[in-house]
Amino acid sequence: MAKHQLSPNALLIVLSAAVFLTFTVIVMLGPLLVDLAKEFRTSVAVTGQLAAATALTWALTALLAGPMSDTYGRRLIILMGLILMIIGTLSSALAWNYSSLLAFRFLTGVGAAVIGPNSIATVVDIFPLERRGKALGWLISAIGLGTAFGIPTVALLTDVGGWRLPFYVLGTLLLILLGILWVWFPRGQTQPGHALSFVSHFRGVGSKAVFWYLLMANCLMNMVFMVVFTYLAVYLIQIYRMNAGEIAFPLMLTGLGVIAGSLIGGRVAGHRHRLTLISISFFVGGLVASLVFTTHISPWITAGLSFGTVGLLLISSPVTALLLTEWAGKSRATATGMFAVSNQLGIVGGASIGGLMLSLGSFPLVGMFCSATAATAAALVRYKVRE
Repeated sequence: MAKHQLSPNALLIVLSAAVFLTFTVIVMLGPLLVDLAKEFRTSVAVTGQLAAATALTWALTALLAGPMSDTYGRRLIILMGLILMIIGTLSSALAWNYSSLLAFRFLTGVGAAVIGPNSIATVVDIFPLERRGKALGWLISAIGLGTAFGIPTVALLTDVGGWRLPFYVLGTLLLILLGILWVWFPRGQTQPGHALSFVSHFRGVGSKAVFWYLLMANCLMNMVFMVVFTYLAVYLIQIYRMNAGEIAFPLMLTGLGVIAGSLIGGRVAGHRHRLTLISISFFVGGLVASLVFTTHISPWITAGLSFGTVGLLLISSPVTALLLTEWAGKSRATATGMFAVSNQLGIVGGASIGGLMLSLGSFPLVGMFCSATAATAAALVRYKVRE
């Protein structure tokens, strides 16, 4: 092994840290929405669109970041992404109005777009086939760490120092991560014939209809997921009259569901009935999601239902990632880039449509949207996706 190069397991830990910080930065706005609405004198539904803005630029960039990584190498692209995300995050702390924060979140989304696809493709590159499913499960479970510990920490930091403090803290942590990856990320070889290779990666992956059906189902799943994580904090604050500090632990419990679902999904990824299992998990997850926004018994019951929702939904993520990389051949980052695009389109849709449902019919309509969307995803996997 070359000097300054990490072992596969050590690199998996570092990449998981990158996914953790990236996801935390992207979904950190949930606990901040009420404060941001007051700061910029607008509504929660409008400030909720900041999450959609970040996800939109993520989706557009990820579409190109995948084939760029396959063509020019993982290291260059992931380091460039981290630098842009650092600039966007630290600049967000200095935002002086809604428009400036919107612009900085656009930039953050551009940088964040390359972290996930590169991390997944790198894991597939360095782990043998029999270990890939579990390794991807661990990597994606870092999203759960972001929701279980990152988002509650954002809520606590906001309670202590206002909404700007979380941006400063996360920007500093991203700087440290940049230094680690600058030294230890493997230096891969680039492929010859860049222009032709770039186009051929898209052509090879996009010609298979099964890719699109699976990506559509993943997009719908992420809509439900984003609705829960964007508007759960608002629900707890408005229905149970909790402050930013008090919602930290219910959000942590919800995030643990992401970890559980991802780790279970890592094992399901190798099961011969994996598509049937994720179809069932979609359908049941949607039903539980509808209860999150309609059961007004206690914040802990709401958090428990959220735990179940995201746990069931996230079972599909390692399965989807593994299937896409299996089908993509050498265009792995292109496939995972498309995976990231479907994730972010789902996040855009979830944040935007969730806000619309909230403004039209309050929280019960949000729950109905979740159940209908998840049922559609289940039907797509059941009837359109084949091994």
